Amino acid sequence: MKEPQRLTGIDVFRGLAMYAVIIVHIDEGVKVFPPGWLSITNFASFSVPFFLATAFYLAINKLYTSGGRYPLKSRLLRLLIPYGIWSVLYLLYKAAKYIATGGQDRLLQLFQDPLSLVFFGDASYHLYFLPLLAMGTVLIKFVEFLIGKNISWKGVASIAFVSLLVYEVILISGNGLRRPDNVAFEALLAATFPDGNSNPLLRLFLVELFWALRCFPYVMFAMLLAHPKVNKFCLKFISNHPAFWVLVFLAVNIFGDWVLPDAVEEVARGYSALVAAIAISSMLKENALIKNIGLCSFGIYLIHIFFVEVLQSVVVRLYPDYSNNASIATLLLAAALVFLVSWGTTNIMLKYKRLAQIL
Repeated sequence: MKEPQRLTGIDVFRGLAMYAVIIVHIDEGVKVFPPGWLSITNFASFSVPFFLATAFYLAINKLYTSGGRYPLKSRLLRLLIPYGIWSVLYLLYKAAKYIATGGQDRLLQLFQDPLSLVFFGDASYHLYFLPLLAMGTVLIKFVEFLIGKNISWKGVASIAFVSLLVYEVILISGNGLRRPDNVAFEALLAATFPDGNSNPLLRLFLVELFWALRCFPYVMFAMLLAHPKVNKFCLKFISNHPAFWVLVFLAVNIFGDWVLPDAVEEVARGYSALVAAIAISSMLKENALIKNIGLCSFGIYLIHIFFVEVLQSVVVRLYPDYSNNASIATLLLAAALVFLVSWGTTNIMLKYKRLAQIL
């Protein structure tokens, strides 16, 4: 399969996943959910696993094909500079909003946990994804080491399944990340060091460790899919059965939480979406509009919360009972509007070099 075709399918799914992210966030402030809405948001939760799987697969596939070294520093800067700038922007926005609405108590509460603000994306609840992705990006240096050692696909598969098992054990043992408190390994600490999370350095280390262990299965399955002994056969098999892989993606995201363990379901959501994206590429031609969605997806992710809050403020003023009577059609339409406005704004910002650096 040709590279442009594969990327076309991935760009389509980037657009779908970005719309799904907005669906998950559009109900902030809604007090009474319409029947069936939770099923929709559950399905839409494939988005973050898809973005993780795609980011790691594309990076590792490039490592295999180029034979070069992974540019870790530049990749981290491309994540952390926007993360820092958008954290400040959202903090300023929230501060202005709280002062204007007499919410000084909420403003003080916002700054009570500086560790979360700086390292865990608490300036806005969606920003956590950037430090999470940064941690996974660091792990790609380990992949570079394994590639240098010419590890077999069987070795990669073994590490991938063990890492998935470790992640599952962490989740079922109550040692996962708890938000919005941003603490990890509580069960372990309760048995060994009950006050451990009161130590900022230990708390930071444990959250970063959890993020690393969460990302590691994604990274290793990306390496397995990109491995030269697997990649050529897999891409041919995938591209020849696009309808089948789309059905697999739908089945995993609709029924997966009924039959799959938590960690397996999460990673399967991401990779079923990635494989479906690769599969439909065999049916698509390169398209400037689709490519633009792919280019803008990261910027849409960063900026969309601002438009979600603006839209909600306007709607609540026009329809005071919105939070109790929002319908599925209304919420989906609102998400579509936020998506289009965020996309248009990002597209305009990308035309300016300095603004493009934060997107």
